[in-house]
Amino acid sequence: MDLAIFLPSTISFNSAIFLIFFNLLTCFISTALSLGGGMLMLVGLSFILPTTALIPVHGIIQLGSNFARIFVSVKELDKNLIIPFVIGTIIGAYFGANIVEFLSPGVGQIGVGIFILYSLFGKFPELGKKYIFAGGIFTTIMSMLFGASGPVVSTLIRNMNFNPTKHVSIHGAFMTAQHLFKSFGFFFIGFAFQEYLLLVTLMILVGFFGTYFGKKVLISKGKSYFKKVLTIILLLGGIRIIYLGLKNLSYI
Repeated sequence: MDLAIFLPSTISFNSAIFLIFFNLLTCFISTALSLGGGMLMLVGLSFILPTTALIPVHGIIQLGSNFARIFVSVKELDKNLIIPFVIGTIIGAYFGANIVEFLSPGVGQIGVGIFILYSLFGKFPELGKKYIFAGGIFTTIMSMLFGASGPVVSTLIRNMNFNPTKHVSIHGAFMTAQHLFKSFGFFFIGFAFQEYLLLVTLMILVGFFGTYFGKKVLISKGKSYFKKVLTIILLLGGIRIIYLGLKNLSYI
């Protein structure tokens, strides 16, 4: 059976295979380093997906990836933190869907690229527990507009001084809720997720292995080395996405 017939017409079989194994890598990075995997996936998808599909498909893939992080660290979850964040994500997804429906794809790409660059070189404020609800609203709106809000969500829990396993678990729970309701938002404004069903399903299943091995490693030694390499990749990717956005707006 030719599996290509189950793929969107804009994605070749070889590109689909690349994305499946690329998600294995990004899931490993997200869990082992607790940073960068979601943004790296966003950059990878930008080479293959149509502009209008970039953020919705990224969201559903990250939903599966982050759920896997919960699955391997379920004992570390804290409902007192998760519930207010989830309520915030529902509100944020509603407002985000109403904004993104009228946003030009080119503007969205420029926003994604700028967000990636700021995530690398800017500084997000350290927030903490009392901002969990508001953070759920704000970061979900950002996620619908710009795709990868993981670094901002991380600031909500960084100064709580969790051990690495709990940090990964709580962050995964927050991001799972965010991507779940973000995906609902894109579904209600008409994005055709069914075209990407097979591809996304395979990517998520393979991503579970990356998450499992990432948890086994939880890199500490060599983290600075990996972070430098990742920074270079994301820097180039962010610049490229901004270029594509400007091109779509006919500024180039």
